[in-house]
Amino acid sequence: MIRPAVAETPIEDANAEWVEVIADLSSDLANWRLQHLRGLWRPDVAKPVEWEWVYTWGSPAFVSAREIYRIHSGSRARAALHPLGDDLAPGRKHVYAAGPTGAAKLIWRRGDYVRLVDAFGTVIDEVVVWPGESGGSAPRPPAESRAG
Repeated sequence: MIRPAVAETPIEDANAEWVEVIADLSSDLANWRLQHLRGLWRPDVAKPVEWEWVYTWGSPAFVSAREIYRIHSGSRARAALHPLGDDLAPGRKHVYAAGPTGAAKLIWRRGDYVRLVDAFGTVIDEVVVWPGESGGSAPRPPAESRAG
């Protein structure tokens, strides 16, 4: 599951943005990586780019079946000092892509790719970030621009 931040999210709340990885089997995720790629069809990308490493599991990283890792875009320091509700969600192991608070950044946007790669470089899973529409209809323009 991927939860990108809404456009108005300040960088201080980067922990509200996260990706969840669920282990189907008990195993060792040592040196597995979560990676990010901005879609190539976007106007702000002029040439192909490489996958960016978002998070790497340490070694050893033994996990139990059905264990859930929530990888936040923000920092552990921010979570310790000013936790958001997402930092406290039960039943998950919370890990953070950024070390110090200043290294936090918002990562995920509609059309980006996220993938899970094992220690040998095999792609285990890859998905497109495509959050649902918030609200129901498009916002209406201000009254003065509707007058005609």
